[in-house]
Amino acid sequence: MIARISLLAAVALLAACSEPSQALMTGKNNNAGKPYYDGTGSNFVASGWKPGDKNSWQQELKTRTQRGQNEYTRVH
Repeated sequence: MIARISLLAAVALLAACSEPSQALMTGKNNNAGKPYYDGTGSNFVASGWKPGDKNSWQQELKTRTQRGQNEYTRVH
């Protein structure tokens, strides 16, 4: 019985070690280190936001919050 428990514990520990790292790597992530307000290069952006303009980014976030896109205010 103890041998089975030890075996199951060993399998569980080894299974946890096989998970790949979720750390950001600059070689795999093109947006690593870039500020969020620089944008993604996608054509699908909000009409009031200009990529690369930090003030425009902050204003767009305030507008979204006021329009009810804040999950906390919707639920509570």
